[in-house]
Amino acid sequence: MSGVDASRAPAPATGPGPSTPRFSLGDIGLFLALSVLWGSAYIFIRQGLLLGATPILYASVRYVLSAAAFFLIAAVRREGFPSRRALLVSGGIGGTLFIGMYGGLLYWGELYTTGGYASVLASTSPILTVVVAYSILPAERLGRLGLVGILVGFLGVVVLVLPDLSSGSVGRWPGPLLIVVGFVGAAAGTVLLRRLGGGRQGLWQIGAQFGVGGLLLLAVGAVLPVREALPLTADLGALLGALVVFSSVLGYFVYFTLHHRVGPVRANLVAYLLPIVGIGIGSGLFGEALTVWEVLGFLVVVAGVTLVTVEKERAPPAPHPDGR
Repeated sequence: MSGVDASRAPAPATGPGPSTPRFSLGDIGLFLALSVLWGSAYIFIRQGLLLGATPILYASVRYVLSAAAFFLIAAVRREGFPSRRALLVSGGIGGTLFIGMYGGLLYWGELYTTGGYASVLASTSPILTVVVAYSILPAERLGRLGLVGILVGFLGVVVLVLPDLSSGSVGRWPGPLLIVVGFVGAAAGTVLLRRLGGGRQGLWQIGAQFGVGGLLLLAVGAVLPVREALPLTADLGALLGALVVFSSVLGYFVYFTLHHRVGPVRANLVAYLLPIVGIGIGSGLFGEALTVWEVLGFLVVVAGVTLVTVEKERAPPAPHPDGR
């Protein structure tokens, strides 16, 4: 786990670096592990809501506990404490956008739809990340083929959302709309962290993100005109524990390792594996429905980002900011 040690992180970047490298076998292994850790989270969230937990309190308790776990692990490992700027950037950007906004809207959205469908909507994340990165990271600028890929990807999003919602087979309108807006926040957070964060996100920084996100959601829950609830049952406790240990601690450790190794656009390609896990668990264990529109929309989105990826593979390396 030494891969995210902030004391060995590279110095903050002064501008866009070289193009991200090709995937290695280690990267592929991290992608597969992350797909299981995060794909199952959509089902855990949905089942907790069905057991009576309200979304904002459910999310905030998970994130506060996750922050405590990251801080404890960092202290036990004696990981070097990051600079004040690094901690503020991680907590400010990651805590509000990547954790707070995304997490709150995801939990809220799953009140209205299934966990499997939420995992399918996760396939929109790479397209959204490319769109956000296009205006923030110069190395992520797209040519004609990439722009066609963006259009194809958004067509896939329309196929994913409209038919199923019109038929009522996966719930009601607020669900997918809230979830997709949450993914916009996650995309903005991950790209801004790449631009301003400088190097790896260490355990103290990841803990700061969860802590800020959790406290932010607690504050939101306190002012909402909704009676918050979190039933103290063994089943809900098991789901909450799985979300903290597997989806948060292990999942975000793996994600930020990938984020540093291959960049935000490629790291978010893991979203294409999440529906396989989410639908498999949701349909196989909990009887959640799967429609042909979900499969078709997913494939169209994959085709769109494939075009973006192919263009990026063909593009020459970006120049070093000092001209080298």
